[in-house]
Amino acid sequence: MVANSGPSDAKAPSPLLSPMSFLLRSVPLALILIGCVTSNPIGPVGLVEDDGEGGGEEDDGTTSSTSTGQADTTTTATTGSGAGGDGGGGTSSCGDGVVDSGEECDDDNTVDNDGCSACEIDCAASEAKDPTTGHCYRVFMGDTMQPDAEADCQAWGGAPGLGHLVSIEDASESAFVDTLVNVNAWIGADDFNGTWTWIDDTPYAFQNWQVGEPNHPGTEHCMFMDVEAKWHDHDCGDVRPAYVCERRGAGTF
Repeated sequence: MVANSGPSDAKAPSPLLSPMSFLLRSVPLALILIGCVTSNPIGPVGLVEDDGEGGGEEDDGTTSSTSTGQADTTTTATTGSGAGGDGGGGTSSCGDGVVDSGEECDDDNTVDNDGCSACEIDCAASEAKDPTTGHCYRVFMGDTMQPDAEADCQAWGGAPGLGHLVSIEDASESAFVDTLVNVNAWIGADDFNGTWTWIDDTPYAFQNWQVGEPNHPGTEHCMFMDVEAKWHDHDCGDVRPAYVCERRGAGTF
């Protein structure tokens, strides 16, 4: 009689893996190894994820990357391209030949000591500069009729329209001119048109007439300033011992 040996304790040999099963088990391991080498994370389907920076290069603001890693070129706006280079504000600069607000003069160059330096009027040693107006003043001595005095001031100005007999715009300028001369001197107003006006078209707002002046409205059409800085009307063909010139722009030295 053959005894029953019962269930066998020996393990049956494992069946051989099919090629497809081997491939499916090996691919994840290979992908993990690739990820370690490249230092890029592995996506759920085994693709290397794009970091959105165009291959890992730092974005300098001129290009951007899409989710596929393709660079997308963008346009960067340039500021300061407007007139004067101030972002379109159109502010002009000193030396462009245009007298802008805040400039006393602009002679279209950057040369100093030529009458206009850094857009400020140069005054010669024989002249005085009013720090308030920025203009140059000069007193000429000698008995002179008013028309001749005005012609001399225009010639002294160096360029048409820059030099005239002085026009006194306010009390501050009157006080400054008063420090320059201590005799009766021609200044630049007349009333040939029926009203007193400054020859250089300065607004006639400030007045400093001497008591009782003007006293000959029909015959005395020119003006002089006395030693008290007070004004008088006077015959233009008469002579005064001095005249005061004012230059409002760059002179020619």
